[in-house]
Amino acid sequence: MEDPFAPLRQRFLARCAAQLAELKAARHTVLLKGSNDPLIGTAHSLAGAAGTFGFAEVSLQASALETSLIEQADDGAVHAALDALITEIERTLR
Repeated sequence: MEDPFAPLRQRFLARCAAQLAELKAARHTVLLKGSNDPLIGTAHSLAGAAGTFGFAEVSLQASALETSLIEQADDGAVHAALDALITEIERTLR
């Protein structure tokens, strides 16, 4: 039986690939307090969609980044969460 979610899962992975560049670019701008709303939105969206399509680790890392940004954690913690998400997306896309 064919997986009815396979096309949606593929679209999600394509979106992840596109957002990977955005996340990498955020490494340079994340230090600017108050300018992280788009990154919070990206992390939130990734956390929900990744969980829906069975990519639990991407969801977990995206949620951790979102929480770090919302709570205005120190820059080291935010960068660590961002790097962990980037690494997990790269691993998932292999």
